[in-house]
Amino acid sequence: MINIKKEKRIIKITILSFTLYLISMLIWECFIYTIVNIGFLSFLGFTYKSYLSVILFFTICYILLLPVDYYSSILIGLLKSKNNISKFQQRVLDFILYSSFSSLVIGYVDFFMEDIHISPANQVLLIILYYLFESYFDYLLLRKK
Repeated sequence: MINIKKEKRIIKITILSFTLYLISMLIWECFIYTIVNIGFLSFLGFTYKSYLSVILFFTICYILLLPVDYYSSILIGLLKSKNNISKFQQRVLDFILYSSFSSLVIGYVDFFMEDIHISPANQVLLIILYYLFESYFDYLLLRKK
């Protein structure tokens, strides 16, 4: 006979460890996102007053882009299930949704942060470079060996 108190304890520990895992993965992904974008923008004429403001800028952008990424994925999934769209059409739609939502998010964060300035051309280049970077890593993770 299994003790119910032990089961509840195991479930609580499992939920806690899963939550800690998710938080640590989000922090790690945010760190990588920040480092990659600082590297991209150093070539594009990104102006800032301190490294702390850059880290804060990309952290806010990353946090605000998480729901955008999930929303566009859900929307593409719905369109794919309702309509018979090709893989190419799916990627084009994903790029259009991602770039439009990302430009809104990055523009708003840039507008409200006084220590950061990104020109609109550099903003578009950043979004394209980051989308290509993200797509390449998705390809590396999902390819068949």
